[in-house]
Amino acid sequence: MPTKSGNKSLEDIVINFLKKNRNFFINYPELINELNFPVKDKSQGKVIDLEAYRYKRISRENIDLQNQITEILLAGKSHMTSQKRILKSSIRILNTKSFSKLIDVIISDLKIILGCKSVNCFFTNKELITSNSSLIDTKIANSYFRDGNKTYLNQNPKGILIFFPNLSRTIKSYILLKVEIGKGSLIIAMGSNSTTKFTPDQKVDLIEYLNKIIEIKVKNFGLK
Repeated sequence: MPTKSGNKSLEDIVINFLKKNRNFFINYPELINELNFPVKDKSQGKVIDLEAYRYKRISRENIDLQNQITEILLAGKSHMTSQKRILKSSIRILNTKSFSKLIDVIISDLKIILGCKSVNCFFTNKELITSNSSLIDTKIANSYFRDGNKTYLNQNPKGILIFFPNLSRTIKSYILLKVEIGKGSLIIAMGSNSTTKFTPDQKVDLIEYLNKIIEIKVKNFGLK
């Protein structure tokens, strides 16, 4: 006599659950060995081929594994490409002959390397402003960099209005980079029209390396 649960038997509950979750045994294949199956489907008189089912399950697992390997290889290839771009940009930065040209290279190269919609540069000291940069209040700039961090990825919506005033409706995510200069700070704002381009958990090892290169070059200009 099946156990009753409300108006439905336990068997009915299990049957309804399996009908709604058709991939249940694919997700839990180890249960197959614990169950007994009929040799034939009584409703249609067809023989149930468990070997075909197991083959199908194994094939699916192989496909999933191949997809995972492909994703890893593509990620590795993308990382290597980024490294090469960072290296080329580093050489271009170190070869700049003027401070104004340095800002030009930073804007053009970072836009290409990171695939950004916009790259803007800001200085906290008006004496450092070039034709392609703007002034920003020191307190506002420092509010985005806590505990000595040189990068900001927390996606505060107010940052879009501050660092991308002409593209506030276009920029959906952004990253800020802080370059220490003795007379002030250089804030590099890089924005994208994709909400997933820059995220708080994103790795920034390559961009932080480039930050050090920029700081070295700045010191070479005597801006200590």
